[in-house]
Amino acid sequence: MWRLDRGRPARKVPGPFTRDGLRTELLASLAAASARGERVLFGIDHQWSWPRDLWVAAGLARLPWRRALAALVAGDGRRPALGAPDSFPAAFNAFAGAAIFHSRVKGLARRYGIPTAPEWAGDPVRATERAMPGAKPATRLGGTGAVAGQTLHGLAQLHGLLTEAHARRIPVLAWPFDTLADDGTSHVGLEVYPTFCRGREVPKSDDADARACCEWSAGVDLARELDLAALTPRLRALARLEGWILGAKR
Repeated sequence: MWRLDRGRPARKVPGPFTRDGLRTELLASLAAASARGERVLFGIDHQWSWPRDLWVAAGLARLPWRRALAALVAGDGRRPALGAPDSFPAAFNAFAGAAIFHSRVKGLARRYGIPTAPEWAGDPVRATERAMPGAKPATRLGGTGAVAGQTLHGLAQLHGLLTEAHARRIPVLAWPFDTLADDGTSHVGLEVYPTFCRGREVPKSDDADARACCEWSAGVDLARELDLAALTPRLRALARLEGWILGAKR
């Protein structure tokens, strides 16, 4: 975790953290900022949602994103509750009746009980990923650049963060799911893609990624970056369900 306060350089928040610890630290930071009358823009480096066709496979595409996320985390008796990469993908494939989650790494595929290639007619790529070259789909586990496992863990943590923030009356806008532009009053949480923010000359590391996201965000016109009103009606509807990566082309 890194943070950048206006007028000061970016700095690393002392850790180390578990996933739960990061969520707790972030909530504490948001609560403290609210008490000071300040607002926070925070980014988390994992997919904040699934592509529409994957939500369709889950039977949740007609719900608003927050309700869809809550239902995904909970499961419903037939659809498995969101869980770890070594169990949820195989259970979800069985529920959906299709080879959706997969791994190109044969040993991992065998251990997880999933195929090495998808057999699914759906589109595994979100609209924002097409607008942000290099971003990976949410259905491929293991191997270079794969993000599906991180997303499964991350979505559960994100649901916990938003649920606790609501219970503690900490105003958090999940962009662009709650609204397509900054509401001017809430803290704003969103999906970041460090490869976009980090200069090519900067060696990749977790610290470099987090620092680059802070510095890039502090140097742009955030009101403009957070305003998706210029998207086509189709893309605006997709953004409310699939999400949007900060800085993706429009």
